[in-house]
Amino acid sequence: MKLFWTGTDSLMLIDYSMRKPMKKPYWFVFRILIRIMDIFIECHYCVSENVADNLRKFGTRKQIKILHDKVKYSKKFDRKNHRGFNIIYYYPINSDETFIKWLYGVDIIDYLKKRFTDINFIRLDGGKDMSKIYPITDFMIRPNRHDGYPRIVDECEIQNISYYWSYKNPNIDALVKVIKDEVQRKTQS
Repeated sequence: MKLFWTGTDSLMLIDYSMRKPMKKPYWFVFRILIRIMDIFIECHYCVSENVADNLRKFGTRKQIKILHDKVKYSKKFDRKNHRGFNIIYYYPINSDETFIKWLYGVDIIDYLKKRFTDINFIRLDGGKDMSKIYPITDFMIRPNRHDGYPRIVDECEIQNISYYWSYKNPNIDALVKVIKDEVQRKTQS
């Protein structure tokens, strides 16, 4: 048996304190099941070293391999002229809103929206056709407090879209600076 770990699933092995009370029993049982299943697991596949570190902290004794998730949008799209400066960010719809806001740094995104009122912020929730979004995207932010290795990072590289991504401990000052630099770079070109 092989297991594939992407991000939050591995975080829940070592800390589910941010989850709402009704979800905590589920994650407690999940941890017990993984302890039992670890006996039968040949190998754990993780999308990043950060995710693998969670498995090590949890105490798995099986082999861990890093394997990135495949991108959905591997074709480079032609850029489209558009007004303003467009920043995309990921904020999925989820019933555990407090946790999701913490995880994806929504407080940081809200701060940036107030600070940069002349920038267009486009929320991605997992249901958008990115072939229409990427051609008008100038920058991507992902100020996560825990993350694996998101496909959107590779897709932004394919599209030549600059980005700020943190898999933990996002730095607001660094993010503000890089946004200012990117806006200035775009206005000079």
